[in-house]
Amino acid sequence: MPQVLRKSKVWSPPPVGSKARENFPSWGFLNPEEKKYPFIVKKGGKWYVSCAGLLAAYRRALMNRDSTIAAKAVSKAKQYGCPWAKKDK
Repeated sequence: MPQVLRKSKVWSPPPVGSKARENFPSWGFLNPEEKKYPFIVKKGGKWYVSCAGLLAAYRRALMNRDSTIAAKAVSKAKQYGCPWAKKDK
């Protein structure tokens, strides 16, 4: 299981279609087929799960009325122990 950044409040993934985003591993997206909803960040040459990224993905999925992705975000956040997921969602 990858390490988790629980206290990070900043989330700024690379833009869609950028070279940096294309280099993300597929497990770092909630929708890997379309490379949408990233939730990982690279620090010091290692990939980390970002709780801020999962929260951003959850909120974006709700805005787009994508309940499947929103449920995935909550599930992964609970799996990785993100503080925001401890509330019932």
